[in-house]
Amino acid sequence: MSKDELIGWIKKSGIWIDKSRAWLSKSKPWIIKNRKWILAGVAFVTAVSVTGFSVFTKRYYAVEVNSKVIAMVNDKSQIDEIIQEIEKKTETATGLNIIIPTKVDYKEVFAFGNKLTPESAIEETLESNLELLAEAYSINVDGRDIAYLKDKSTAESILTRIKDEYMKNNGRSDPESVDFIEDINIIKKTVNIGSVQDEKTVFELLSESTEESKVYVVKKGDTVSEIAEAHKIKQSEIEKMNPGLDVDKIQIGQEIILSVPKYVINIKSIETKNYEESIPYQVEYVETADLYKGQTKVKVEGKEGKKSVAAEVIKINGIVSEEKVVEEKVIEEPQNKVVLSGTKERPSTLAYGVFTKPSGGSLTSRFGQRWGKLHTGIDIGCSSGTSVKAADGGKVTFAGWQGNYGKLVIIDHENGYTTYYGHLSSIKVKAGQRVARGEVIALSGATGNVTGPHLHFEVRKNGVPQNPLKYVNY
Repeated sequence: MSKDELIGWIKKSGIWIDKSRAWLSKSKPWIIKNRKWILAGVAFVTAVSVTGFSVFTKRYYAVEVNSKVIAMVNDKSQIDEIIQEIEKKTETATGLNIIIPTKVDYKEVFAFGNKLTPESAIEETLESNLELLAEAYSINVDGRDIAYLKDKSTAESILTRIKDEYMKNNGRSDPESVDFIEDINIIKKTVNIGSVQDEKTVFELLSESTEESKVYVVKKGDTVSEIAEAHKIKQSEIEKMNPGLDVDKIQIGQEIILSVPKYVINIKSIETKNYEESIPYQVEYVETADLYKGQTKVKVEGKEGKKSVAAEVIKINGIVSEEKVVEEKVIEEPQNKVVLSGTKERPSTLAYGVFTKPSGGSLTSRFGQRWGKLHTGIDIGCSSGTSVKAADGGKVTFAGWQGNYGKLVIIDHENGYTTYYGHLSSIKVKAGQRVARGEVIALSGATGNVTGPHLHFEVRKNGVPQNPLKYVNY
């Protein structure tokens, strides 16, 4: 029974006494008559009550944690000893310096019978109610605690291992060229014991990527800008992740990095790359009256030069992020290419080297195999009497009848090319005559081996029939 309970009991007894007084006033004559015996009885009862309370109640201490009674003890030092034992046992098991900030309060109480809490139960209850803190070391990345380790040397060991793994996997041997991108500090802190992790767990956490690398394979019709838009990233980011990428000349099947692996802690390495590179030559044009306008002739062949290049290569997590040239040294100067450019007025009959359509009409038969043999030209459907023009300037080498061609004109363009114009109804030129591009040389017809009027047109290079549709469009 606590003191408060005892006071309450006494108050209740006082009420009973008041009632008893009322009864006594009524019974006063009788009491006076028998007062000796009554006083003796009251004294006896009082003595028995006081003696019984002293004999049958005991004093205890209610142990309170966070305003909650968790145990009853008769010795405060018992709790202190158990707390010290919990602290010692935890330090031995974890290797940590344990701190228990929880405040324990004691309240004196009186109670009948044995109210003591067993020691084993006290220890178990304390362990579940006490806050256990530990002195630990955090790996702090850009102001944010990522993990807590038992000591500073373990935290340093993890960071060193991450760098060592990077150097091993990327062929690096100079630790001075490898560093973390983020601002990393090891800070001593007091944390909940459950927050402290072991070395293996933290190393695996920091070694696991938070974002995987993503690579795109170029398909037909792709452009870098369209690839960037489809994947919701900027073209400039693609160019940064792909140093040396020519955005105007991507090839089908080419791999383009869209994202690089990212980690809680990212590594930046700097290395120097030495290589040789060619120096392109310049083209120098020199005018000459020995050539016609539009004609050129190489006087001196160009020759590429050579230079040694030292470049600083910056890698993020092993992937090239940037490459900067820091030094160039010319080994061999380039030699300019000298090209003669004609200034002499060109005759109208001189070939330009580009063919025009020899007549109007539509394509009725293509170049290639036909009726079991090679059709050496194309057939252009047109009515008899349609003007036939020289496809380019040159010299007429034949004008007359020739077998299946019927009436035929052949022009030598004096550049390796000759053109044939067959099945003509009328010829307007003679052999040996020079003609200009676009000049009318004949009229179409249906002479020779034909089924109807049309123009048979051939292009030959060094005597070998070519597909005319490579040179003119129908």
